[in-house]
Amino acid sequence: MKAYRPLETDKLLKAGNTLTQRTFRKQDNDVVIKMDISNMKDGQKNGLCHFSSQHSAIGIVKEEGTCYLEYRKNDNITRGIPIRSQYVWLRTQWGLDGKSHYYYSLDGDNFLPFGEPYQLVWGNYRGDRIGIYCFNDKEETGFVDVDYFHYRL
Repeated sequence: MKAYRPLETDKLLKAGNTLTQRTFRKQDNDVVIKMDISNMKDGQKNGLCHFSSQHSAIGIVKEEGTCYLEYRKNDNITRGIPIRSQYVWLRTQWGLDGKSHYYYSLDGDNFLPFGEPYQLVWGNYRGDRIGIYCFNDKEETGFVDVDYFHYRL
């Protein structure tokens, strides 16, 4: 995914390059993406999100040459650890209660929690959507290769 400038700086819901689909509402939901972040540029942000009338996300941001883990909830941002690997796996899991929990992995096998649980919002006519986003606040440069998006049912 190529990074483009959002309509408003640092606003996930104003980023045009977001691939989405409706979420299912069943007992066990699990989504995992694998990304190659080696071609990210400063100002770039990308990751895995939930959104409706509200939103949350787990992702990677690159600033001053370093990639960091990032959690977003309605544009409130929590910075995480530096990420020094080429690949990162991001996961969200939720059940019928609609509480999404985010995780990350640097090897694809061992996932660690990050961010607070997020209550999915079933509002708006589409309900909750899950997506992969990619934008850059500084300039239209940088990209990530998304190797896969697995929605385990």
